[in-house]
Amino acid sequence: MPKSPFNAKELAEFRDLLLEKKTRIVKEIQLQVAEASQEKVEHTGDIADMATELLDRELNLSLSENEREILNEIDDALERIKSKQYGICVDTGELIAKARLKAIPEAKRTIAAQEKFDKLQRDKKKKLGAGSFKI
Repeated sequence: MPKSPFNAKELAEFRDLLLEKKTRIVKEIQLQVAEASQEKVEHTGDIADMATELLDRELNLSLSENEREILNEIDDALERIKSKQYGICVDTGELIAKARLKAIPEAKRTIAAQEKFDKLQRDKKKKLGAGSFKI
């Protein structure tokens, strides 16, 4: 596999971007946890209120899962920097555009490879979803 196209200074800049993003996400998660622990559910008996509260909690849980996934991707990117593989698509071995990495520093695929990966994931979910409701 080819080595990273970036010099030590550029890799340090990307590392800093990744660490800043990681810190921001961790703070957001900590804030969500603190808010959730301070909230007390008031059971007024109103089913609509309880349903709304449940939906809000599910949304927050979903956001937290997404944030955890991004944290894992950031950690993976930091490892790729250490191993001098940062900026190289994990699927194709092609170089990832510098502009893409500045926008999404944890990116591990070229835009084309990411689009192909996303399509495969959507197709997989459709197949799983279609079969799960058969009686």
